Amino acid sequence: MRRAAISVPANIAEGFARNGSKELLHFLGIAAGSLSELDTLIELAGRLSYFEQTEELQGKVDEVSGLVMGLAASVRRKL
Repeated sequence: MRRAAISVPANIAEGFARNGSKELLHFLGIAAGSLSELDTLIELAGRLSYFEQTEELQGKVDEVSGLVMGLAASVRRKL
């Protein structure tokens, strides 16, 4: 879970450091994939009773996912 969570901002930062919108979109896609992975791991952790705050955490993942997708849509419009 830590690896997936850390991957999100790391890929966004790497995308912004690259040259061009297409590369940024590529790394935003990777960040979105890491968010999906994190969402799945939270769901599994809840089902295995590792912790109980799954709904709150999944809500935060959904919020960040919306931000990443909105940013990607904004970049696409400028292409």
